Amino acid sequence: MTNRYTPDNKDDLSSKQQEAIKNRATRRGFLRGSLVSAAVVIPAGILAACGGQSTTTGSAGTPRATATSTSAGAMLALPALSSSKAAFDEIMSDENAHVSFLQSALTKAGATPRPKPTFKGLKQSDINSFASLSQVFENVGVGAYLMAAPAITSKAYLAAAGSILTIEARHAGFLDVLLNKPISANGAFDKPLTQAVIVQDVSPFITSLNGGPDPSQPLKNDADILNFALLLEFLEAEFYNTNVPTFFA
Repeated sequence: MTNRYTPDNKDDLSSKQQEAIKNRATRRGFLRGSLVSAAVVIPAGILAACGGQSTTTGSAGTPRATATSTSAGAMLALPALSSSKAAFDEIMSDENAHVSFLQSALTKAGATPRPKPTFKGLKQSDINSFASLSQVFENVGVGAYLMAAPAITSKAYLAAAGSILTIEARHAGFLDVLLNKPISANGAFDKPLTQAVIVQDVSPFITSLNGGPDPSQPLKNDADILNFALLLEFLEAEFYNTNVPTFFA
């Protein structure tokens, strides 16, 4: 892989390409496998499958999630997609914070944070397409930190990665239920992904790595892992920064 991405279609990512990527999120075992090649000592992939348990649906088809309260059997109705500005503003803010944290962590470790890649195809035509792709990105993010944890040697980075994981999981759970999808398509345990498949799915959204490390190369240490994660965080942050102001002005 070079620093210049050249998908077959040189124009913006087509709707068919986006739909193919989104559809992967609904299949059991989406992007499963181990993260790295044999040259990397990592027990499983840095990223995990999208998924969840079945949701409860209200009488009007509105996704609902059970909530513990003083009233037995009380239900918490999620807001309509168009009324979810506060939630998406928070998600956007979180992803920008994750980018800043990873850049700082790499710098403090004496490593060079990758530059921000140039992206394409992230602007969505309607709010439903935006939410659908958001659900895919967030579920992949959950698996990224879940499966990176065993490979991180620094206790400080491990604790930070665990903290980010819980936030990514909150995002993913919200979106899964908001879109009336299973909270975990894989049941009680997420599945790992292969590094190759992740790169394959991310590449259509990238025009150039702008001199950053090739994400398809072996991840040999904490810096490599954090820079791989930074690529995904850059992608998520750019996605929300592009779309949230449009759909939730």
